Amino acid sequence: MDNRYFLITLLFVLIPGVLFAQNDKYKLEFAPDLWYNSVDGIRVGARVLGDMEGTFQDGPHRLDAGMWLGTNFPDQPVSYYVSFTEPVPALSEFGEEFNVQLISSIRTGYNRHGVALNKRFQKGFDELRHQEIRVSVFQEKAAENAYRLNAFQETDWKTLAGIEFRTSGFTSLGALKTYLSFQQNVNPASGNFSLGSAEVKHQTELGKGFGLNLRAFGALVSSDAPFEYNYSMANRAPISWLNNGVTRASGTIPDLFFENGLVQIAGGFNLRGYSKASFTSSGGNKDYTISYLGTLDKGFSVNTELIFPNYLNSLLDRSILGDFVHLKSYLFQDVGRVSGIRIEDDISLDFEQTVADAGIGLQFSINIPDWLGKDRGFAIRYEVPLWLSDPGNGEESFKFRNLIGIGAVISL
Repeated sequence: MDNRYFLITLLFVLIPGVLFAQNDKYKLEFAPDLWYNSVDGIRVGARVLGDMEGTFQDGPHRLDAGMWLGTNFPDQPVSYYVSFTEPVPALSEFGEEFNVQLISSIRTGYNRHGVALNKRFQKGFDELRHQEIRVSVFQEKAAENAYRLNAFQETDWKTLAGIEFRTSGFTSLGALKTYLSFQQNVNPASGNFSLGSAEVKHQTELGKGFGLNLRAFGALVSSDAPFEYNYSMANRAPISWLNNGVTRASGTIPDLFFENGLVQIAGGFNLRGYSKASFTSSGGNKDYTISYLGTLDKGFSVNTELIFPNYLNSLLDRSILGDFVHLKSYLFQDVGRVSGIRIEDDISLDFEQTVADAGIGLQFSINIPDWLGKDRGFAIRYEVPLWLSDPGNGEESFKFRNLIGIGAVISL
């Protein structure tokens, strides 16, 4: 039996058995869900959360799942996601849970099945100061590239063994979060490649509505990794677009917005002023077949945002909306040293370059619990990168440019 079918069978046979074997009451909560992409059309479905009554998603047998139907009825119209988390009491204490998590999903042309071990370390009752470590093994496959803005290069099964480490805490100046990640593909059918990244974020409140947000990011991708694991200057790696419903499939955001450099996805090196340098239209024809202009396999960047007060956010803060709606105004600067491959006149060229940008931005963010009580935070930015150190194409460094950013660049 194929590994993916074995894991799916394991999930759907063992999970109900565990649930119904309990004497205590098990609670299931359902909510409708709706998405759109160019392949499925409107995806209609439902999500469900399951846990023991009175545990509030921190007890045993935690379920997070969803199932959808694509109304365009593509080759595989039904998609699903399921995560089942089981704490291990013998290895857990208050605030320091150890759990086993089973995950399986087939949606938007990508199949992913695996298991993860998660451990949290926390002293006392301060949930804002903790460390988390995660060890995982996943079987993954790009099954249908029609869903992708850019077709994934690797279409065989991958077996990705990974380890992640997160910290949350404070310095004398403000809040601090760090993240380290390493993955290794151990499936010979899809080649031997490895991925590593590190991120540090810090927020400082300066008083009277002013603040300083800093983010440092570094990544190293082995030369034989499929291009979907590489970065562009402005956007996160394409493989991580699968982690967000807005970017998971082509068409949710019109493809032309990417080609024109209008949309930037927060993450990666996040040199946001270079969003237009991430994509090109093949031959410049009206069909707008989008491809990467180049890929980056290593680099380091620093993103800075200087927050300043604005009148509209002051009004929001004084109203009931201020608890979950925010409007942030800021000056930004990004600088990075990156290397990879640049495509010029259909020729691939190795390059290494230091680039920077600066401008002004406005971020609208909202965080309202959904029908299942889960936080559904979303941030959209309007930014004007007024200055680029190396604009290219004969453009002036100082010029009015604008973009729509998806996701907060520096959020804790």
